[in-house]
Amino acid sequence: MSTIRIEPVVGPLNLGEGPHWVEEDQALVFVDAYVGDVHRYFPSTQRHQVLHVEDVGTGPSTTVIVPVEGLTDHYVITIGRSIGVIEWKPSDPDQHSVKPKAILHFDAHCPTNTFNDGKCDSKGRLWVGTCGCEVEPGVFLPHNGTLYRVDADLTTTACINKLTLSNGMTWSKDLTFFYFIDSDVGSVDVFDYTQETGEIKNRRVILDYQIQGWNKEIPDGMTVDTDGNLWVANFYGRKVVYIDPKEGRVVRTVAMPCKNITSVCWGGPNYDVLYVTSGQRELTAEELKAQPEAGATFAITGLGVRGQPSPKFRADLNVLKAKMAEGEE
Repeated sequence: MSTIRIEPVVGPLNLGEGPHWVEEDQALVFVDAYVGDVHRYFPSTQRHQVLHVEDVGTGPSTTVIVPVEGLTDHYVITIGRSIGVIEWKPSDPDQHSVKPKAILHFDAHCPTNTFNDGKCDSKGRLWVGTCGCEVEPGVFLPHNGTLYRVDADLTTTACINKLTLSNGMTWSKDLTFFYFIDSDVGSVDVFDYTQETGEIKNRRVILDYQIQGWNKEIPDGMTVDTDGNLWVANFYGRKVVYIDPKEGRVVRTVAMPCKNITSVCWGGPNYDVLYVTSGQRELTAEELKAQPEAGATFAITGLGVRGQPSPKFRADLNVLKAKMAEGEE
């Protein structure tokens, strides 16, 4: 096995999240969630762009960024309790701001809710989850969140209710299982998944963090490799864990240079680089001094496995453009 190398490539951020590799640009996009910034990093040149996303009236946090299929340089993003679309070109200035075109709003009954993690399935449907407000550092209003699915025609379906901190999600290699994390529950769960309809059912636990003895750690963002195994970021845990979902077993642990590890995704020309985001948020001054790379985005090489391209948001472009036009009014 190759020697594992962990290299900080961007940072530090308050709370790096939502990494997504954009194949046509050979670039990594990700967010600084509570700051409302989206970032784009080009490994071949080390160029780093930062785009500030302005509030559309439902909260300032930006937690998800995914390219829109068929619309060059357009991305679907979450902003507060809303979903919007931005245009962001590699030729744009390295630092500027944008007002997104809001296309959907959620959780009007809970105005302090906000979106957290999200990504697209193989059909290009967008899955995004909300959470309640953070009543104190690391503690969220319980059972206020929902996992939503946004279909091509922009209709929305509430797939899981009464979540506290909707977080990591991914799908099995054969597209028959949906893996999901509600961080407050402290487990990695699995549902039966029907690819054609997007239906999920029959939730059960793959890995329980309390049984692992990880009582003070939180499962966060997650991805899958081409062997069908899961890679999970451990917030408060200073590690990424490699899980065999069929056996519910931790195969391997990758120790990280800082405590608050937030999310993971595969990238690079061969999808053999694991990009890992982290945060400075909730660290004391002493912890920040002891963890100088806290908040960095890391590139891990030499793992001996790889991932595959992450799907884009595949919307009906006529419907999407009409909604975008409404968002300008």
